[in-house]
Amino acid sequence: MNKLTEKLTSASQTGLNDLRTIVNTSLDGIGQLATLNVETARAFTERSAENLAALAQARDLQGLLAVQKPAIIAAAEQSLAYSRRIYEIYSESSTTVAQIVEGQFGGIGRGLVTGIDKQWQAVSPTLQSAVANVKSLFSRAAKIVRPETEVPATGTPALPLIEKAA
Repeated sequence: MNKLTEKLTSASQTGLNDLRTIVNTSLDGIGQLATLNVETARAFTERSAENLAALAQARDLQGLLAVQKPAIIAAAEQSLAYSRRIYEIYSESSTTVAQIVEGQFGGIGRGLVTGIDKQWQAVSPTLQSAVANVKSLFSRAAKIVRPETEVPATGTPALPLIEKAA
């Protein structure tokens, strides 16, 4: 009973640490987005003031067009850079969260597969097909969580453990 309590406490601590990591990652991403928005707003204001001053100095249509073209190009480049940075922030945050979720799923799957393997000899032949179906479900779930085309995570994936058990 004491080992069970220790395992539950350990799993609980791991879950809390993972939740804390997810929250910190999310808040860090939000902070990065807020910083990016403030910097972008500041750059937009400065660029707008420069463009307004240049427009005020334009005396004819040619001067207006000469000011307008570089302003449009600069705005497009700034918009592209802003979009790329937002994607980078989102990608970093979602990758961290996905790794944590995959680790949690893998830990649960490994624990269940280990328990199934320990009880395998005690299971009657009529229930062996049910156990094989459960292992198949974990195998499919592991493929959904981490498709084969992705780079494997640093932890031990549940799929090889399931395949060894079968």
